[in-house]
Amino acid sequence: MEYLTDWKFWSAFIALIALVLSQLPPIHILIRRPKLELEAYQRIFINHKIGSPNLQCHLIIRNAGRGTIRIKGIQCCIKRDGKEVMSFPAQNYIVKPSENQWVLFTGFELNPLEEWSHTLQFFNFAEREDEKLYQQSEINLKNEIARIIEEKGEKFFAIASDSAIKPFLDMFEKHFCWLPGDYSMEISVITNNPKVTAIASYRFTLFESQSETLKEHKLGYPSGAAIYWESQNYIGQWINIEEKSG
Repeated sequence: MEYLTDWKFWSAFIALIALVLSQLPPIHILIRRPKLELEAYQRIFINHKIGSPNLQCHLIIRNAGRGTIRIKGIQCCIKRDGKEVMSFPAQNYIVKPSENQWVLFTGFELNPLEEWSHTLQFFNFAEREDEKLYQQSEINLKNEIARIIEEKGEKFFAIASDSAIKPFLDMFEKHFCWLPGDYSMEISVITNNPKVTAIASYRFTLFESQSETLKEHKLGYPSGAAIYWESQNYIGQWINIEEKSG
């Protein structure tokens, strides 16, 4: 056992240990429990499609614990005056804000100390019967407007009949829920580990003037605006949010 007194052996041994330790995460990471941190930007953008609500929110999700965490989904729950009025998942997110490029939201992994920061859009897909009614009603509306333009001339601003827009007004009345009031918003992150989640709660107020502006989208329906083509006259609303304490 002459190697025990050989300084060259111990120098090599210490160098080997240092090399192994250099490949491991720092001790303060190894002893951390799995943990996610979640925060939202102070403003959200709310809108609707024929009454069906949607919401855009910029989120930052940070893995502040040890181990890789897989994010499976993100859910947003909205309550008005303490009563739940809508709940929807993140369906897509923007990857190039300058180009307004959206992609489908899918699961992803976060390594220790890594963060994910994007603007997401939350909404529910229409149920089968509603989607079927919408598609057929849109076709009927487009055909009627095209016929009117053909009869009156290309530069004529066509207005569809009451019967053509009635299905959209009915859908609006059925689904619209951006009414004036005090709201609470809870955003929750769903992971592959039931013990690891992140929940952030906020509050905001929707004023009557903002609600009325969203309702005015109905005024564009006779021309197809806010249905199959976008108009700057009928847009969503920016809302300030505050984090709820406690």
